Amino acid sequence: MPIPAEHPILTDGVVTLRAPRPDDVQGQTERQREDPDRGFDEDDARRWIGYGIADAWAKHERLVFIVEYQGRYAGSASLEPDLNGNARVHYGLSAWARSAGVASRSVRLLLEFGFTTCRFHVIHWWARVGNWPSRRVAWATGFHLGETIPELAEEHGRRVDAWTGWIGPKDPRKPQRPWFVHPVLETPRLRLRTWRTDEIPRITTARTNQATAHFLPFVPQPFTAEDARFWLKDMAEQAAAGRRFNWCVADAETDQGLGNLTLFGIHRDEVRDGELGYWLHPDAQGRGVMAEAIERVAQWYFASEHDGGFGGRRLFIRTAASNTAARRTAEKAGFRLAGTERDAFPLSTRLDGKVTYDLLAADLTG
Repeated sequence: MPIPAEHPILTDGVVTLRAPRPDDVQGQTERQREDPDRGFDEDDARRWIGYGIADAWAKHERLVFIVEYQGRYAGSASLEPDLNGNARVHYGLSAWARSAGVASRSVRLLLEFGFTTCRFHVIHWWARVGNWPSRRVAWATGFHLGETIPELAEEHGRRVDAWTGWIGPKDPRKPQRPWFVHPVLETPRLRLRTWRTDEIPRITTARTNQATAHFLPFVPQPFTAEDARFWLKDMAEQAAAGRRFNWCVADAETDQGLGNLTLFGIHRDEVRDGELGYWLHPDAQGRGVMAEAIERVAQWYFASEHDGGFGGRRLFIRTAASNTAARRTAEKAGFRLAGTERDAFPLSTRLDGKVTYDLLAADLTG
């Protein structure tokens, strides 16, 4: 690979990537203090800035740049070449420089350098599962997100699962798909928000019951705390992949979780259709809670993006023909029966008919 002998200066007019300077030691030290688990001290920072970065560059082991923002040390970004003509990207910022787009700008500069100057074929990224800031940067800079690999890396003496991604020289340096950010939606009685991890007991009790076992036989019974943690992680990952919104339907006064409403099967092309699924905790049933929540989501879904909505065209609800509670909820929320498929909905003991309800934007104003 044609790696230059010395650091070039890379800049987009806001962020600059450059070689280390002696006055970066203080910034490096402060950044290391923000993550004491790494076990680095001021002497380590002095060695790294003083000669460690230059040595790694000379040996082509790691091409490390200092990130400069607002005229001061803000972190570092690097490429780690491999024997196949590819590289892995690394980046990290001081706390004061985060949430300002600095990491994304740095990675874009690094990608241009890696592909144009060094002529790497592919640049890889991976991060520990749960490192959402790193994943957000990879998403924003155009990485294709790949498989989650179990126990890919070691962190603090234990093996951890990792998200993975890659990008090629011809890929645009912008998101490949949307990242859904849940709006908080409210009615006089309800607040629709994301679930919290301290609500796992509430989720497990809501999902462990005979009705769920009958109508949704793929849901584990009993629904354990481990199942709930996996489900919350999966919902977050599906939102990050632009595939699903998932709200906790909470009491507006007490903030207690009453149930769950999910929007999935979303098409953001010319069709813009989506499907709703829902469930309620037993102590919240019979009060019209879910129909009210569905009506609020429908208002947001059909509103234009200019007005803070999703700009959708049609919503569907599909359920078993014999699921009278789910059907009453759909009808109370204004959905119309669109059709029935015979023997198309698997229950725990047999096949049932699958009923489809739909709602158009015009139905809300008609």
